Amino acid sequence: MVFTDKDILVFEDPTRQVTVEEVYKQQDRFVRPEQIRSLKSNTNYWVLQKIESKLDHDRFIQIDASGWKRLTPHLIDSEGRARQLKSIGFVGSYNPYLDNSPLKTPIAKHDSGFPKFLLKSGTEVTLLIQLNSHPFLNARSFSVNLVDDVTFAEFRRFSLYIEGALFGTLFALTIFALFNAYQTKDKVNSYYALWISLAFSAIFVSWIYDGYRLFEFFDLEWKSSSHRDSFAFITFAALSYAQAITYALFAGQYLGIKQYFPRVYLLTNIWVTYAVIYCLLMLTGGFYFLENHVDLQKFFALPYAVSVSLLLITFFVCSYLRYREGFVFSIYFTFAIIPYLIFRLSFVFGTYGFPTIFRYLPDQGLGYFLKNPWTNLAFGMCMEALIMALAVISRARWLQLELNRSSKEQTALVEQQNMLLETKVEERTQKLRQKQEVVESSMNYASRLQRGQLPRTIRLEERFQSFATIWEPRDTIGGDLYWVSSSQHQGPFVLAVADCTGHGVPGAMLSLLVSNSLERIFAKSTADEPTKALTSLDYFIRSGLNQDLNDSESNDGCDAAMVRIHRDKNILEYAGAKIDLFHVDSRGDLHRYKSNRISLGYKDQDATNILPTKEIHYESGDLFMIVTDGLTDQVGGEDHERPVSFGYRRLSSLILEHKDKDCQNIADEIRASLSKWQGSQSRRDDLTVVLFKL
Repeated sequence: MVFTDKDILVFEDPTRQVTVEEVYKQQDRFVRPEQIRSLKSNTNYWVLQKIESKLDHDRFIQIDASGWKRLTPHLIDSEGRARQLKSIGFVGSYNPYLDNSPLKTPIAKHDSGFPKFLLKSGTEVTLLIQLNSHPFLNARSFSVNLVDDVTFAEFRRFSLYIEGALFGTLFALTIFALFNAYQTKDKVNSYYALWISLAFSAIFVSWIYDGYRLFEFFDLEWKSSSHRDSFAFITFAALSYAQAITYALFAGQYLGIKQYFPRVYLLTNIWVTYAVIYCLLMLTGGFYFLENHVDLQKFFALPYAVSVSLLLITFFVCSYLRYREGFVFSIYFTFAIIPYLIFRLSFVFGTYGFPTIFRYLPDQGLGYFLKNPWTNLAFGMCMEALIMALAVISRARWLQLELNRSSKEQTALVEQQNMLLETKVEERTQKLRQKQEVVESSMNYASRLQRGQLPRTIRLEERFQSFATIWEPRDTIGGDLYWVSSSQHQGPFVLAVADCTGHGVPGAMLSLLVSNSLERIFAKSTADEPTKALTSLDYFIRSGLNQDLNDSESNDGCDAAMVRIHRDKNILEYAGAKIDLFHVDSRGDLHRYKSNRISLGYKDQDATNILPTKEIHYESGDLFMIVTDGLTDQVGGEDHERPVSFGYRRLSSLILEHKDKDCQNIADEIRASLSKWQGSQSRRDDLTVVLFKL
């Protein structure tokens, strides 16, 4: 088919009141298209165009809207009479299939939604077309598209396969992305799923030549909102801008824009804000109001087209830089953004009337399909989604490999550290074992020394009818001791029991000082009564530890009980510093002689206030006992809710129960009773019990 278009002339009608007959009569007021500086949505434009056929046969010719919001063609006959054809448009309230809805019209009666006329061979026809522009989606040319009806029908059959492939691909990718995002809970996958879902939705409701696909099934395709645009167009526009915004967010998350390119991150946020405002103005009809005040092409359409281009180019550069820095899988993003940039720019430029690279393709097959800016958007999104799916998968695979590599490195490092640690532990265990052996050897040796300072048998023979002790340091050595004066002295002899501060090594060192001090006090005789002897012991401890000086660093001492026994008079003298004396007389009565509540040797206590010596008359066979608080304060009692002390009452009952036994038997009963009482509780202090009968 060959036909030519002669001079195209345009008549501008700002009143929108002029009829087709009046316009045709005013042909002298028509001007060349280049004389129209800007297109306004509140103005009617009348295009006069003559078509001459050079074909050898007749053809039906369809008229495409060519990006106009509304196109109403009129066919002018030789006598100047006008015949109106169907109206058509792509964003307004003019449905090319209004009378042929697939829900209402059988396929056999389905007519073309495009206005068409018969162009006879060798004839010339005149077209007078009324055009209306959208405020910012301006048409590309006043020259409308004239398409052969048969050729277009064949093209639409071909293009439906392409549309189906696009929808199917995006649908499959959307399901994959949503499932992947749900499984991984990863931000990048979530942003990708959101973007691909919006992209699929935008394509599903987009305009492709002859209608908005989805809305054809709901009779909503061309119903207008309150601000002149159809619901179908508003829905498509909202989803289209939403997918562009989410793509920017996805790209920023994928490339780590916030962390690695903070300035680009700031610019991205500014662009997202600008895109949101731009979208709101379009959806709310704001552009219809602004049209009378500003040049929308200059202040909105062109800046938006340029900003989209710059943003995509910026993402391309950032992606390449991340790849150079070792972010390996960003190469997929770099490849993916190239076709998306091309098709996206073609859509934006084509929509706003700028030339695109696809204008040079032939007017047939895929070339004709790609010339439409709306199909550019579908192609771009589909190719971007395909390659970006590989990018997302590659990223996940790379992260998994990095995780495995890091895990192996960590495992190897842990194994190496464990080996080093085991070696170190073994070395230190060996050293500790050696040190422990030294300490244990030293403690055992110290224990032998401490036991050596206890009274020898010679000091006990022939002085007691029965004598027994329980001497159990808590830590091998301790601060408890009992002492008996030398057997070489004539007259009375002295027995002392002391409980020094602390236990273990410190207590043992202090007990040695106490033992030596007692030897000094009674070195020549036992003439000193117990009270005076305790006062002397207080002095020797205080001076021995330099605690009689103001700058002394220590403040230690002991509790003590001291008895002097006159066997020829059956008299026992007692004085005590926090250690009591127990006496069971011949009648079986138990007496407890309480000591002073003053300890010996401490800086802040005055031993001169010790109570006077008590004189106790006894009979042969009377039982006496001196015990340190290591016994009475020991906690135990498995039958109680919480551990309690052994106590003096339980000790007194035990003595009375076994008072008639030998001292050693009584000591064994006390030891057994204490062990049973202590149970699983640990030993709290050194323990000393001295039992004797006179």
